Amino acid sequence: MAFWDFLRPLTQQAIEIDFYTRIIVFVLSAAMFAVSLLAFRKSKSRKLMFVSIAFFLFALKWAFKIADLFISPGEFFHRAAENLVELLILASLFIAIFKK
Repeated sequence: MAFWDFLRPLTQQAIEIDFYTRIIVFVLSAAMFAVSLLAFRKSKSRKLMFVSIAFFLFALKWAFKIADLFISPGEFFHRAAENLVELLILASLFIAIFKK
């Protein structure tokens, strides 16, 4: 028995609710994008602009992950493309934190 075998039931449960999890994460990230965009429009802060970009990319990534379920499961939004989007999200947040 491997050390990580205790995680198998949890993994199976996560697989069973994957579709709903994707929808929830997409809705929450889109809502965070909307809130950050409203905050940016009010304050015109460049930092908030980069935070808004990060949440937009996050919502876009999850929209693609949902589309991936219907268009071509596992092939529409390749893992390498997801990694690139995550890199852009992190870069946006990095700029937002360290921008003067």
